[in-house]
Amino acid sequence: MDKNIAYQVHDTPERSFIRVSDKASYLNCSPVRDFILNRLEAGQLNFVVDFDNCRSLDSTFLGILVSLAIKVKSSGSLSLLNLRDRNLETVQNLGIHKIAIVSTESFKDIDGIQDIKPINEEMKASSHLIYEAHKTLMDLNQKNQKLFCDVVKFLEQKKEEGA
Repeated sequence: MDKNIAYQVHDTPERSFIRVSDKASYLNCSPVRDFILNRLEAGQLNFVVDFDNCRSLDSTFLGILVSLAIKVKSSGSLSLLNLRDRNLETVQNLGIHKIAIVSTESFKDIDGIQDIKPINEEMKASSHLIYEAHKTLMDLNQKNQKLFCDVVKFLEQKKEEGA
């Protein structure tokens, strides 16, 4: 796996599998978001995200996962595997464990797993994507509203200044 690639994917008719390596953040989340949106458009409703090799998660990446969980909740599923230590604590503190399945199920050798490449060579999230991810986290519960209101206000001000 290329050191610059933070995600590998494998897709079957039953589910889409995403393996996260190293750090999942606003600096590298656009390709995984694009993959998820493409799979949703194709009718995929079951997603598995494996964090076995993930060292850290940021709120932008987690906001993308919450948005996915909300979209598939009524007729599909989002499973988060092998969350440990700080990653598990963060998911629980934000309430994500209430809308996604948190499991220790293991997928070691998946035939056909491949590095995910950016569609347009853009790895870093746009300010709009960061805004949407944090708004999604805020909508999840009242505690998150307090945690992320400053980020959302800042991005709203930036947007108004640029308009």
